[in-house]
Amino acid sequence: MRDFLLDTQTIRYWHDSGCAQHAAVIGNVSSLRQLSASLEVKPKLLVSVVTLGEIEFGHRVALAPNPAAQAAYMKFVEAELPGPFELSTDATAMYGELRTRLFNKYAPGDKRKPKMRPEQLVDPATAKDLKIQENDLWLCAQAMAHGMVLVTNDRMMQIRDVASGMNPALLVQNWTTPDVASIPI
Repeated sequence: MRDFLLDTQTIRYWHDSGCAQHAAVIGNVSSLRQLSASLEVKPKLLVSVVTLGEIEFGHRVALAPNPAAQAAYMKFVEAELPGPFELSTDATAMYGELRTRLFNKYAPGDKRKPKMRPEQLVDPATAKDLKIQENDLWLCAQAMAHGMVLVTNDRMMQIRDVASGMNPALLVQNWTTPDVASIPI
């Protein structure tokens, strides 16, 4: 049974009844719950510590902080997605593999120097060079390492490209589209 790792935007769409994507995400959550009702082992909806960090950051830099709304949002997250999903050694290994593949395929040529010492590779290519969000890379690594489905509206084309053919596979669902939630085997 595969579990589902929800990214920051998906959780926001689920919570915020005022956004256009809310109905589709609610419908997909309901569909998933109906699909799993008869299963002995039910898939879990999970939130990564990476996502919790993004949420915390968003609350701290809000232009017009609303402590009551922020508390209600966190209460929703804790109620619907109990317990943060921690990063593991498996996820760090998968992150290293994904980042290496991204670097080898997308880093500018002058940054790919095979004879560099490890200490020279502290930041050989930025997220801007690789066209990735660093936190998206961590979420993909975490989902892959644990055989989970990443639920996101982000395209992540470069990450998907280099993850193609890897084992375990990168499984992604976009719940902002109605009726797409499914339980992959």
